Amino acid sequence: MTDITVYVRPGSAVVQRWIATAAVLFTAAIVLSMQALANTGQPTHAVAWGSVGLAAYAASLLCLIGGGKERWLGLGLWWIGSWTLLWYGVAFGLASLTYLQPRPEVALISLSSVLRALWLVAVGMTLWVLGYFLGPGRPALRFGNKAMAALSVRFTAEVRSPLAPWILYAIGTAARIATAVTTGRFGYVGDVQSGVTTASSYQQWLSYLSLCAPMGVAAAALQVYRQRVPGARVTLIVLFLAEIVVGAAAGGKQNFIITILAVVIPFTSARRKIPKGMLIFAVLAFLLIIVPFTQAYRTTTRSGTLSASQAFEAVPGTVRQTVATGDVAGVFSYTTSFMLDRISEIQSPAMFMQTTPTQIGFLSPLELVEAPVIDLIPRAVWPGKPIMDPGYQVSQEYFGLPSSVYTSFAVTPIGDLYRHGGWIPVIVGMFLLGCGVRFLDEVMDVSGNPHSVLLFLLLFPSLVKQENDWVGMLGIIPGTLLVWLLAIYLTFQKKSGEIEY
Repeated sequence: MTDITVYVRPGSAVVQRWIATAAVLFTAAIVLSMQALANTGQPTHAVAWGSVGLAAYAASLLCLIGGGKERWLGLGLWWIGSWTLLWYGVAFGLASLTYLQPRPEVALISLSSVLRALWLVAVGMTLWVLGYFLGPGRPALRFGNKAMAALSVRFTAEVRSPLAPWILYAIGTAARIATAVTTGRFGYVGDVQSGVTTASSYQQWLSYLSLCAPMGVAAAALQVYRQRVPGARVTLIVLFLAEIVVGAAAGGKQNFIITILAVVIPFTSARRKIPKGMLIFAVLAFLLIIVPFTQAYRTTTRSGTLSASQAFEAVPGTVRQTVATGDVAGVFSYTTSFMLDRISEIQSPAMFMQTTPTQIGFLSPLELVEAPVIDLIPRAVWPGKPIMDPGYQVSQEYFGLPSSVYTSFAVTPIGDLYRHGGWIPVIVGMFLLGCGVRFLDEVMDVSGNPHSVLLFLLLFPSLVKQENDWVGMLGIIPGTLLVWLLAIYLTFQKKSGEIEY
């Protein structure tokens, strides 16, 4: 029989305070939802009430699962469950308010479908939290804890040498260069359509190995903030700046976020508090520099096919163009609105609910089980293995885009579950996902175990942002774990005390 872990003493003042806060937010969510129902004849008003109501509901659930934890409802402890609910409240809740403004998707997705999707997400969150509270069961938790303990028995928590961060970063860099050479693509630069037309047996592994680069930054940060190794600060600065430059040349905002996390998590795991001034500076830098730069850079690179070397050459000019605007208030207002629009994920379940099954039939629920297994088969064993890119396929089938247009549409697990059979797959799948996240939060100790720091960096994009489909989210786990084990072997000192380099 599964049990519910109690993180602090029942009846403590901390728990009571957060339960009271959760009750207030839950009451507000009910009132707002009733307003949404009362205004169904006015879809604009209904979506406005429903979006805020969903955000309040997510906040109430966050108080319930994080109220017994220390440090910002578990956010400061880097619990995946807490960060997931925060993301749901923002990406599916508050960000859905952007649908009240004129945008191309509104012509395709009706506001009534957006409202129905908000209810779907609310039900999905409820089942997710139920699964999180019940957990995967004692046998699974014992297995996970034994696996983590086995790593701790074999490897210490100390980075084995000053060379370890450089070796990790060199592996990641080599994988990125090999990918650029063999595919002609580097992030958003080059022939992005080749990703859905050609594939080789080694491309997926190159993609996994490229993740060693941010883990190299994290290893350097561990040496600086936990071990206080002399000279490690220079390594951290060099690798951090190198990763920022690479992320800029790739044209992706996620690279910046992961790089920042690679430094912040080791910093906080050393029991340090992030200065408020530094936090505000980081947020402003992201909104005033990184976001405008990324958009301007993508516009430049998409105007014509650029090679990787040409992309790097375009970075300084784009940076100067971004910084020279001078209109701080205007840039801040634009980028804030743009980011809310960009992270909004309600369009995925909304479009599927609008078109399925009336226009497009449900996909077989068996695919949710079969496809992750098929994804495990190496392309070297199955050369004709189909290229699976649901975002590209959905953009054509549901949005009517031509095959010549490549877009990274966020399918999301909850949207993918719905198109594979409706409400029942959503209920079952979200419950199981909650159980899985609870398993990770129980066996990982990101704030205390450096081994878990590297795993969190690898899992954060797929389990917290949840822009992949269900199959894609599950399919990357085996490869992610293998790369994580490789990184642990290269990063941390063996208990025997032998240093191999």
